[in-house]
Amino acid sequence: MLEFARPLQSILQIKQINSTDLVWRLHCRVTVFLLLLASLLLSARQYFGNPIECVVGSGTVTASTMNEFCWIMGTYISSDPNFGIVSDISAAITDLVKINAKIGHIPENERSYQKYYQWVVFILALQACMFSLPNFLWKAWEAGRLQSLCDGLTAPIVSDHWEKTRKKQLVSYLSAEFPRLHRTYLMRYCFCTLLNFCNVLLNIFLVNVIFSGFWANYHPAVKALLSFDFPSWSRYNSQVFPKIAKCDFHFVGPSGSKQNRDGLCLLPLNVVNEKIFAFLWLWFLGLLLISMLNLLFWIVVLCSKSFRLWLLTAPLYPIRTLVVARALDGQGIGKWFLLYQLCRNVNPIVGRELLQIVSKAKGNGHKTYRMAKSGEPDFYTDPEGYDEEDV
Repeated sequence: MLEFARPLQSILQIKQINSTDLVWRLHCRVTVFLLLLASLLLSARQYFGNPIECVVGSGTVTASTMNEFCWIMGTYISSDPNFGIVSDISAAITDLVKINAKIGHIPENERSYQKYYQWVVFILALQACMFSLPNFLWKAWEAGRLQSLCDGLTAPIVSDHWEKTRKKQLVSYLSAEFPRLHRTYLMRYCFCTLLNFCNVLLNIFLVNVIFSGFWANYHPAVKALLSFDFPSWSRYNSQVFPKIAKCDFHFVGPSGSKQNRDGLCLLPLNVVNEKIFAFLWLWFLGLLLISMLNLLFWIVVLCSKSFRLWLLTAPLYPIRTLVVARALDGQGIGKWFLLYQLCRNVNPIVGRELLQIVSKAKGNGHKTYRMAKSGEPDFYTDPEGYDEEDV
């Protein structure tokens, strides 16, 4: 069974340079992995058998026909929450007879129809695509910018090559003024973060609609599971994911009269569905809470200049706050975000040195870059404003 997870291993691969935070990766990597894994497992008939097996008596309707009909048209159970309780193992046969009798006498107004079975695999795959969308947009917008800036500077020991070439390039880029470009970079990140939060809400709504009030109806089942009350767990989850259900097959007999062929259908996949969606019930609610806290964090970041200064200073300890403040003096919030992204990925020694050079150049009142004719920083020209001792 572990072979199913091998094609998905790249989703959880730890990257040396990350342009996103932990909450983002919970959305776009861990959640996508879980949803795709669940979708693959539910499509593996060699482990869980056929998704439906209907028991029918003798007659013109074959078992295979009944299986296909009930799978396509759906089954139904009683809306009574006490329906189908198995009290103990010794009374299993007696209880099965009671269940069969109960199924055989379900009035139309007491029926709860189940028509989602054939859609579960596709629903999980669709949810995985929805959670992948923000990450896809961000990768297209980010275009490997952070990767090119941090390349070769993340190792615990930085090579001597950094001392000559890369330092001049980075200082030139960080000293150049592109407020609109950097502000757009930040706004796109915030938009994708907001989209992650909306994704959780949308997926909760989607599952709630498909499973007819899933989030309210499944709460007692999850509560019983967490309290290890397994009889109550079986009773409540059987209302959403029944293992035994009824199906009616109507057809016209030889004399032209309408006839009904009923069947008792076993739904083996619901043994897996109930556990998958119990986990997703908890996972989505936890993800929603974490996403709300993350949104609050970014609201504080956008509103508080002192908090932004602390975020940039903390990973570069023991750099002085005054040095960081002077490096950010006159810079917009977009430049802060670029420095924040850079400094939390590169070696702390490199981050401290970069900010110290930029801060010293600003303190001396010199321009630390020259512009090429195209308007981009000229990385091949030595920046002015610091001498070779700084490099």
